[in-house]
Amino acid sequence: MGNRKISIIVLSIATVIICLFLNFNVFLMGGLATIKNVVVTFSYIAIWILVLIFSIKSKDRGILVFSSVFWVITLFVGIVTAYVNFTGNSADWILPFVILFLGQWYGIGFFVSSDLTRGIIIALISLVMFIITVISLKRFKSS
Repeated sequence: MGNRKISIIVLSIATVIICLFLNFNVFLMGGLATIKNVVVTFSYIAIWILVLIFSIKSKDRGILVFSSVFWVITLFVGIVTAYVNFTGNSADWILPFVILFLGQWYGIGFFVSSDLTRGIIIALISLVMFIITVISLKRFKSS
């Protein structure tokens, strides 16, 4: 594994941890999202877009596979969160995943007040990112 690949994977993991840490208190307490949370969320998305751009330009299948797994997990957690908020059912088993994968997205709450809407937005963005990784992987496989 090259130094670039390791650097990109470390960057993406560090981004998840740092953005989670920066949004954690408000996320945990359920307070109103602030401009700081918005900046953290948009920075999080921007860094992941850069990771995808780098991996697509360098045709790095390893990073694309890593990204696709990350985005499919985020998509699943977003869908379960939307489902729970829509139906009122309980899904306590997903709480660790919600903390790990959705805290970084708390800035979306600055623009929407509904947890259901927030879950749908996260799921849609995750779906787009997942589709991009899968299409890129298929394109590299056929070329």
